[in-house]
Amino acid sequence: MSLSVCFIAKNEEKWIGECIDHLKSIVSEFIVVDTGSSDRTMEIAREKGARVSSIRWENDFSKARNASLEKATGRWILIIDPDERIAESDLSKIVALTKDPQVMAYSFMTRNYTTNALASGFTPTSREYAAYERDYPGYFESGKLRLFQNVPTIRFVGSVHELVETTVKGKTVASPIPFHHYGSTQEVQREKNKRSFYQAQARQKVGEEPKNWKAHFEMGIEFLEVGEFRQAYETLKKARDLNPKEALVLSNYGYALVEAGKHSEAEEVLTACLQIDEKNHDALLNLGVNEMRRKNWEKALAFFDRLVKIHPRSFLAFRNAGNCFARLKKLKEAAGCFEHSLKIYPEYADARIDLGIVCFAGGRLDLAEKILSEALQQAPSSLRAQALLDEIKKTK
Repeated sequence: MSLSVCFIAKNEEKWIGECIDHLKSIVSEFIVVDTGSSDRTMEIAREKGARVSSIRWENDFSKARNASLEKATGRWILIIDPDERIAESDLSKIVALTKDPQVMAYSFMTRNYTTNALASGFTPTSREYAAYERDYPGYFESGKLRLFQNVPTIRFVGSVHELVETTVKGKTVASPIPFHHYGSTQEVQREKNKRSFYQAQARQKVGEEPKNWKAHFEMGIEFLEVGEFRQAYETLKKARDLNPKEALVLSNYGYALVEAGKHSEAEEVLTACLQIDEKNHDALLNLGVNEMRRKNWEKALAFFDRLVKIHPRSFLAFRNAGNCFARLKKLKEAAGCFEHSLKIYPEYADARIDLGIVCFAGGRLDLAEKILSEALQQAPSSLRAQALLDEIKKTK
């Protein structure tokens, strides 16, 4: 088996050694192209047996990626980042994929672990990959081609969010093997100062490719990540205008409009999204949230009911439905929704706090105190939980 792993890296001393080690049983060579590390990244990679070189960073991820591909000698190339892992039980499956000469490339879904339960597409961990889920409550997925035959025509395109998809000529297959990515967590983002970096890169890509809807979409997502909703919806509108049939653009554009308080526009955009993808989770969720912002509790409940029939594990739908019932003074129904949300996602502190509030409103002070104390253990900085606990103590 001849498999080359190609990395680009900058200041990855925390991750790169372990990443190389966990792949050694299936990889014939490791290629590392360093883009300007000031730590021990290059030294560690060399110690682990990688072929290491450096390249001057020119704000172009594809250029760096392609420099690594040029050095690969294996028949197949695997693309992985230092802060990503493949489960040990899946390594032999990667090898098996390379046995089919009729396939030119394979795509994979990446589980981007996060502590942010409000991230688009957030899925609670199921303990299917317990060792790789670590202590993260969930993840959101993204997909791309990562394993392909080593032919000179397959190269990365795009200065940021670079992909090889447009250069692959031949059969591509989607693999069910997940990659586990830890670089989306807030801790890692802070360490690497990634967010401001990617914002600058996204602006550069828009400047280079003003007619590319993906460039505008990527920049809009960067604005969403930091809560700059006006800039997000203005940028995502440009992506929508360039590609009005892309559900992913419409769902995020609609979300930005909801958060910016533009409720009529949000309803129009999210409804258009459902016309393209009638089962779109985020469009249905945000249509419900949009009605909540308008205080149309019954209309919101209709959307959440529709959502859980399609996506029965949507803990956000149950939590929002619970808040609608609470507003309608239907405390029993509200409590049932919060409890169901917690069955799906036990780490969801906000739903636990909501349940405590409903118990307090129903006069069940001892139960409310117990639930809110548990919530405060999960979220020690929660002002809502602490304030209500203080109120309960005054009442007793």
